[in-house]
Amino acid sequence: MNVFSATTIQETAMDLPIKFPSETEVILEDVARFRALTPIERVQALRSLLRAGDRIRQISPKAAWAAQYTEEQELLAQQRVREFLARHGY
Repeated sequence: MNVFSATTIQETAMDLPIKFPSETEVILEDVARFRALTPIERVQALRSLLRAGDRIRQISPKAAWAAQYTEEQELLAQQRVREFLARHGY
């Protein structure tokens, strides 16, 4: 007889002395901290976030592909704007 058969295993709920916050609570706390910053501190925080994203992009193994794709999308957007302006007589 297997001691670990499905009939002998009992699940027990653990009441831990700690509570983990929900994702919503974490986001709301982040928003509150950001809103408490001065306008200059907000700009600095956003610049820091953009620098971190740029750094991740630079070291990515797909950096060359991402740069090419970004360039293609920019050229496509410019073309669409020109077409729109030509179509509407501007």
